Order: sequence, then structure tokens, then C-alpha cells
Amino acid sequence: MKFKKYLISICTSVMMLSVVGCSNTSIDNSNSKEDKLNKESYGDDSVVIATSVAVAQILDELGIKISGIPTTSYDIPEGAKDAVEVGTPMNPDLEIIKSLNPDVVVSVDTLGQDFIDNFKQNNIPSEFVNLTSYNDLKETITTLGEKFNKIDKANEIINELETKESELESKFNNNEKPNVLVVFGAPGTMMLGTEKCYVGNLVDLAGGKNVLENSTSSFVQINKEELLNLNPDKIVVMTHADPETTKAQVKNTLETDAAWKNLNAVKNGEVYYLENDYFGMSANLKVIEALDMMHDLLY
Repeated sequence: MKFKKYLISICTSVMMLSVVGCSNTSIDNSNSKEDKLNKESYGDDSVVIATSVAVAQILDELGIKISGIPTTSYDIPEGAKDAVEVGTPMNPDLEIIKSLNPDVVVSVDTLGQDFIDNFKQNNIPSEFVNLTSYNDLKETITTLGEKFNKIDKANEIINELETKESELESKFNNNEKPNVLVVFGAPGTMMLGTEKCYVGNLVDLAGGKNVLENSTSSFVQINKEELLNLNPDKIVVMTHADPETTKAQVKNTLETDAAWKNLNAVKNGEVYYLENDYFGMSANLKVIEALDMMHDLLY
């Protein structure tokens, strides 16, 4: 029963990402306390809570003190090590959050409207950001920089990202781009990542050509009849939740399923399992290292 609930939660998060795959980055002001409603900006003394690691990374890099962090196995920024754990990203503990009397809780918006409404109904002032794609990451950095009066630092981060973009483009500009298929795996499920998902963005930025172009969703179901038509040069596999279990599951499928094992990428040993610390569901500030790693895989 626990596994069933776990699998449902994974599938729900993937479907939510598919829905918002082509949405614009947005900050939703859900401040329910009268003195915080529609607040233009937050000061250095504000009590700030981050409910995801990616958000905590951005806030920490902007120089914002974080009082609450998610409960997670991933690395938390050094500046937030002493913050109070407020529950998992998908199921934050609202009572703990309220006990901290936050000026603002910053969360990702990919968990849906019910998640957002829950904060409103509990009178918790909150901001929701979109980290679905690389461009969303840049827009979120800029917007949070403005909200927290850290514009100069935000611009510094954006400039660093754009410098990396230019550096990589100069490396592959005259090369023929390899055709790449992004596979998303989690215990019990496999999907394909399009150019709309974060890892799909990284493939393009690092010099690859995602074979799933012009999609309206971040992730799509696998159509085995179309796999041979796609026939990628390389396959990159992103794993979610339980990396080792997922890797074994995907590896077995690629080696035993006729639709997969006859692909050139599989036959030629061009299948790469990505480190989920760098290649996750949400865009994050490990992007520069991730881009270098992706470029090395592609070339």
C-alpha cells in the first residue's frame, strides 16, 4: 500500500510538470495576512522559508537568510544548514511553517492549484515560482532578486549563466549535433522528456538535438512503435526518487525489450545515466556544472 501511494505521488508530479511544461514563470502573491498582502518586497530581517532544495539554492545564492528548509536527502546550501526542517517538498508541515511566523514561504508551482490553495486557506503568506525549464530558472532568479532587493546579485548570477551558454555554443557551433532522447525513470514508470523539460533544455544548450521537438508537454508517454523512427544517437536517463532501483529497471528494459534494444544508441553503448544531484525535475543552480557534464557526454 505504501508503494502504491508512493507511485501515485510520482506520477502526479510528472503529470503536473507536463501540464506546466510550456507555462511562463510566475510569482503568485498568496499573502493572506493583511499586513503582508501584495507586499512589494522583503527585507533582510524577513523570515523566509523554502519548501524545495532548488528554491533554497537560489535564495541562499542571492544572500537571503533562510529560516525553514525542506526535509530531504539532497544537499542543503551551507547557509541554510541551521534552518528548521518543515517537511518534504510534496507534503510540507503547515503547522511547523506557521509556528515560524514567516513573512513569506517560497515554493515551486508545479504541484498544482490545490497545493497553492492550501497555503491560502491556512493564512500562510507565500510566493510560487516556476522552475520547470532553464529559462524559468533565469526569470525566477531575476524576480526573486527584485522581491528581496538583491537585484545586483541576481544580475551577477544571470551573467554567469549566460557566459556559460556562450562558452558552450562556441564549442559546438560548427559541429553536427547528435540526436538525443531523454528518458525519465522512476520506480515502476518510464516516460520520455521533451525539449520542454529541464533536462531537455540542457541537451539543447550543451549542443545536442532533442529528438522530441515541438511538444506542448514536458514529458510524454512512450510509443514503442515510434521509437525506431526516433532512433537517437544517444540516450540520457534521468532518475527520480530511488536512483539505483530506477537505473536497474531502465537498464533491464533497454536490454530486453525489442523496441529498445534495437535502437542504435542502445546497440552502440551510447546510454548515459545522469546523476540526479545535477539533473533533476526542477531547474536549479547546479546548472553550470550540469551543462559541462552534458556537453562532455554529447561530445
